[in-house]
Amino acid sequence: MAKLIILEGLSRTGKTSISNALKDEGYGRIVSVKDKMPQCKDLTSFYKGCFYAYDAFLESFDDETFVLDRSFLSEMVYPSFYKRSASIDLKYIIDFVKRNEIHLFLLTNTHDDYMKRKPKDSYVYSSEDYSLLEFLFHQKLSIVERYINNTTINTSSNSITESIDIIKSKLWKTEKSQSLQDQQA
Repeated sequence: MAKLIILEGLSRTGKTSISNALKDEGYGRIVSVKDKMPQCKDLTSFYKGCFYAYDAFLESFDDETFVLDRSFLSEMVYPSFYKRSASIDLKYIIDFVKRNEIHLFLLTNTHDDYMKRKPKDSYVYSSEDYSLLEFLFHQKLSIVERYINNTTINTSSNSITESIDIIKSKLWKTEKSQSLQDQQA
């Protein structure tokens, strides 16, 4: 079965840098949407399409691992922040995470570090916005956490290299644990 390593979370936390490092070290293929907030008229259809594309990737390449630089899980958070309708029904997300082996790494940082890393978003988040988004990520993702392996990493407290090492360690421990369970079965 294909696996997903999802790097999710706040803007400018190192998701792309970490994704590229994991790919370079052989942890999987990257699936990244280059334009995280496309300037299209129908944003909800865009994110819904991304969700179905991930599902198709997993079905087509059932023995591979994919590293997602942001994912459909964002769509659980941003509708609340931007006060818009969600593009993906929560029951579809829950069904998806139940059917797939997912390793979620929620990346956070401080607003000061966000600003130092020069935000590229069309909308630059205020300190209050950033705090609200962090709260929403924790609140909304808690709905699916019981179905997936998850770890929160603060990239203000951990360098990108340290964050990569934490991720590799968690993946290795999960893989080793699964291997032991397979041997006992």
